Amino acid sequence: MMNFCTLFDSYYIHKGIALYLSLEKVSDDFHLYVMAFDRDSYNKLTSIGFKHMTVECWEDFEVGRILEIKNERTRAEYCWSCGPSVIYHFLTYYNLQSITYLDSDLYFMGNPQIAFAEIGNKSVAITEQGISEKSAKLYGKYCVQFMYFKNDTDGLAALTWWRDACLDWCYQRFERDKYGDQKYLDQFPVKFNNVHIMQNYGVGIAPWNMYRYTYNNNTLKYEGKQYPCVFFHMHGFKCEFNGDKLILRSYDQAFTQEVKDAFINDYAELTRELLNKYFGMAFISSEAIGQSLVKQLEYKIRGVLRHNKFIQWLYFKFIRKTYDGHGMKL
Repeated sequence: MMNFCTLFDSYYIHKGIALYLSLEKVSDDFHLYVMAFDRDSYNKLTSIGFKHMTVECWEDFEVGRILEIKNERTRAEYCWSCGPSVIYHFLTYYNLQSITYLDSDLYFMGNPQIAFAEIGNKSVAITEQGISEKSAKLYGKYCVQFMYFKNDTDGLAALTWWRDACLDWCYQRFERDKYGDQKYLDQFPVKFNNVHIMQNYGVGIAPWNMYRYTYNNNTLKYEGKQYPCVFFHMHGFKCEFNGDKLILRSYDQAFTQEVKDAFINDYAELTRELLNKYFGMAFISSEAIGQSLVKQLEYKIRGVLRHNKFIQWLYFKFIRKTYDGHGMKL
């Protein structure tokens, strides 16, 4: 049995359901533990009653330090801060042998057993982002998206350290070699034993690394080697409505037709189907749209300016507080 966990609120519930449905398409030997971050998402998920899902509500756990930091951080920062605590809760409360955290915006095309076969007897597993060395210095070399923890001494040591660090500091800014919950992962292979870094490049395909690969029939090729596509990280997508058509728009990247055909179109259609079935909508068709040329230029400029400390200060002081990510209240 593969044990997974994730977290999201009612703004991201459609993404969380898409994650679950994609897992269900590739395996029937899994269980997904979900921490709903508001009562609305909890009530919706429990009313649906997915077969391979256990749902709890984070509002029932908001006491002590966890409640204190809620007013200090943005909605996104708070979710990041609590992530390791959620993983720890599910792993220890249900006394699981292991658990794998998944970001709610992942889309599985292949059976995750492919990844676990590689992890073997390791206690922790993490994925590289596949970004430039310069960007990795800011955001971290590894991505929180897919994180495996075994319920043993080494696994719990890494998870507990990360949990405590995020409760102490977890903000969407660059500060003293830290960034959100993610830059801490750079210390995992340094501080802890039995840590595995995934070597299968099909585990962690994402908008920030997708152009390193070529794709064909649910496999990808990188540096002359082929890998099965396990999941694509659908970061930066937001749903828009155009009459009876669902538009899935990327606000971070443009996409080639190859990438659209391999991943994005199917995810858009899955989103359309679940919105119709579980939320009473009536979309007839779906379309995936990449970032416009103007937005691409703007995104690149912001990427350059982000390295300027004064620009950083302006952004985190005035803009980040109004940022709502790419969610949609349903």
